[in-house]
Amino acid sequence: MQRNGLALLLTLVIGDAAAQAPAPAPTPPQQSVGQPVMVVPSQPPPQVFVPPPELPMVELAPLLQRVERASNKRFLVDRRVGPRIFLGDVEPNDITYPVLLSILRANSLAAVEIEGRVNIVLDAEVRFLPAPLAQTDDSSIAGDEWVTRVLKTTNVGAAQLVPILRPLMPQAAHLAAHSDTNQLILMDRYANIQRITAIVRSLDVPPARQSQ
Repeated sequence: MQRNGLALLLTLVIGDAAAQAPAPAPTPPQQSVGQPVMVVPSQPPPQVFVPPPELPMVELAPLLQRVERASNKRFLVDRRVGPRIFLGDVEPNDITYPVLLSILRANSLAAVEIEGRVNIVLDAEVRFLPAPLAQTDDSSIAGDEWVTRVLKTTNVGAAQLVPILRPLMPQAAHLAAHSDTNQLILMDRYANIQRITAIVRSLDVPPARQSQ
């Protein structure tokens, strides 16, 4: 009888102590190993380049309309060409068709006339257009107009001239040699085509005979 009373007393004491004990603190969630938390800073908005107001920038469309009326040319502008161009120190009213071609060159643009329309494109794309063939000199061709020419050499290998001539041509131009027929294929602005032609003719001479 005494043992049963003692057991009942111990049960009451242990239960009361358990009720008064503080609850265990919650276990913080474990972070997965190998996946650190990354903080991405906010990016500033992109800056839009605005040309200084003192630069002689003009709208391209009205300028082409003015040149069309004066030269009887028709223009077709590639959609990737910007709406404004840099004029340098040229007055808009003084721009003729040859001057326009020079301004296009200064803006990394090129012009090729195809079926009666002057196509204005980025100069990086001009080699894919059928620039007219200009085998002989023609004073009516503007110096900055893109043309194609095929030159045949007699006394020097055409392929040997490629590394000599290529540095004299802009990146957008084209130069290749056809070894079987000893011919050079060039595509560049007309003024540089004339210069390359003069250099080739100066180099394509018979070798000097050595005196016995």
